Amino acid sequence: MELTYLPYDADVVASLRAGGPDANGAPAERAISDGAGTPCRSCLQNVPAGQEMLICAARPFATLQPYAETGPIFLCAKNCTPHEPHA
Repeated sequence: MELTYLPYDADVVASLRAGGPDANGAPAERAISDGAGTPCRSCLQNVPAGQEMLICAARPFATLQPYAETGPIFLCAKNCTPHEPHA
């Protein structure tokens, strides 16, 4: 079995960066990254130290089901290049 890592949906990321609501209906919080433990769910790299990041609630499943937990994610506040699977 092959494991593939995918970036978070680009339209959702763009909406969050523009101030749109997260999975809880609130705008993302803004913070400055310390460079560790802050994996951006778009580029799949840690948000670089000193860079602004977004912290928001996410539920990556389209429908409610037993595995559709809502949890926090980080995103680079500035546009970043989304991860390319198998790159």
